[in-house]
Amino acid sequence: MKTDYIIMCGGEGIRLRPFTYIIPKPFLTTNDISPFDYIIKNIDLKTTKNIYVSLKYKHNLAKKIIKKKNISKIKIILEKNLLGTAGCLRNLLKKNVTQNLFIINGDIFTKFNFTEMINYHTKKRYDLTVGITNYEKSIPYAVLKKVKNKKCFKEKPKIKFKINAGVYILSKKYAIKFFRMNKNKFINMTDIIDSVSKLGTFDIGEKWLDIGHIRDFKMANSKIKKW
Repeated sequence: MKTDYIIMCGGEGIRLRPFTYIIPKPFLTTNDISPFDYIIKNIDLKTTKNIYVSLKYKHNLAKKIIKKKNISKIKIILEKNLLGTAGCLRNLLKKNVTQNLFIINGDIFTKFNFTEMINYHTKKRYDLTVGITNYEKSIPYAVLKKVKNKKCFKEKPKIKFKINAGVYILSKKYAIKFFRMNKNKFINMTDIIDSVSKLGTFDIGEKWLDIGHIRDFKMANSKIKKW
C-alpha cells in the first residue's frame, strides 16, 4: 500500500536569523545536505504515491530549489495565508490522497525507518501516531532530591524525557472528520493531537535533531556525520 508524505516547509525560521533572511530553514545546508534533502533520502520512493511540500515563506526560492531535485513525485502546496502547522491539510484532503498521511516537519534531521512507523500505525489502527524521541536537558542549578528519606542536592543534573519529534501519521478518515468539525482556518498539529482518542506513539530513536536554534544548526554537521 502506497503512502502520501507531507513535508511542512512554510515557516519563517525566525530563531535562525540572519541565515533565514536568505534561505528558508528546511533548505539550509550543513555537511553538504539540508534537512529537506535528508528527509527525501529516507523516503522509500517505491512505496510512495506523492510527496507534498507545504510552502509559504520565500516560496519562490524554495520552489526553485525543489525543482532542481527533479523528483516527479514532489507536489507543491502553496499557503497564501498563515494556516498553522496543520492548516494546509484541509485543502490537501480534497485531493485523492492515501488512507494514511505521513507528516513531517521540514526543519529536522532524522534517520529512522519510515515504513516501520507506517506499518505500526496501520496495524494498531490509530487515528494519529506521533513520533517521539528522547531529549536530554541539563539543569544549570543544584536540584533538591529525596533519597531514602534524606534530602540532598544533586549538582547540575541531566534529565531525559520524551518529546514530540515533529513526525506524524494521520488517518485520512479521521482528518476529514476533524476538519468538518473545525471550521477555523488556522490549525496546529497540537489541535489535532488534543482531539484524538485513538492516539499512538512511536519511538523513532536517538537520530534526531531540530535546527530551530543557531547552536543546534552549528552542531548538526558533526552530529549527522555519526549517523
